[in-house]
Amino acid sequence: MRLLLSLSLVGLASLIAFMLTGSAYAHQNVRPVGSPPVAALRAVADQYRQLTWTYERAAHAKRTPTSYSYRRSTDPGYLQWTIDSWTRRAYTAREAAVAHLRHKLEVRLPESPRLHASLRSRLSYMRSLTLKLRRIYPGKVPPSYARAHGRTARSTLRLWQKRSAAAALLVADHGYARPRIPAFLEHAFACIHHYEGGWTADTGNGYYGGLQMDRPFQRLYGADYLRRWGTADNWPAWAQLQAAARAYRSGRGFGPWPNTARACGLL
Repeated sequence: MRLLLSLSLVGLASLIAFMLTGSAYAHQNVRPVGSPPVAALRAVADQYRQLTWTYERAAHAKRTPTSYSYRRSTDPGYLQWTIDSWTRRAYTAREAAVAHLRHKLEVRLPESPRLHASLRSRLSYMRSLTLKLRRIYPGKVPPSYARAHGRTARSTLRLWQKRSAAAALLVADHGYARPRIPAFLEHAFACIHHYEGGWTADTGNGYYGGLQMDRPFQRLYGADYLRRWGTADNWPAWAQLQAAARAYRSGRGFGPWPNTARACGLL
């Protein structure tokens, strides 16, 4: 009787140990409900790393190094931390690339929303930035390109993030080199600009930009810029000066600006 009782107790203890061990094993190997699979997390980390590197190339900045440790990790927490880190780096790299292009081309580009802005705001910005860059180089945006979207809002965001980085790099490599005009013309038009208005001026009177050019003038002397950027208030300052220089060389001199040119002693 005593032997049977002992065997029963041993069997019960073994059963309890098996249940506890099996439970622990199951807990370690079953992914929590709602957690993305490891492969998906790695792919997102790769995406933001690549975005960072592309923007850094566009900004002529040193590439952020990586050990690719996230590609070997199976820890969702670590992978999410990696995604957050590369997301911040991509944001910083994009800001640097955009600032570089603004300075290089003297062109207005959309202002970025904050890092953790709404999905809608980030998507709108990415599309706007990409299309603006594409109009700089190669200069045309096919309708099908502008309307592209993914199956979900997030996949659409990823699409335009990738496109914006690629567009920034193309503009950095192939964008306009600032045309040179003679120094005397540059000084003369700088004086006229002082009396005319801001480079981004659009006061609703039919005249645009720092030299207050109307649409017929823009079509005649800046048709390439008009197609690319719209009215002159959207042109970089050098493009406005170039159009004015074309008018001057056509034989019109400073005639299109009679009052301000007179104030500058040019007539």
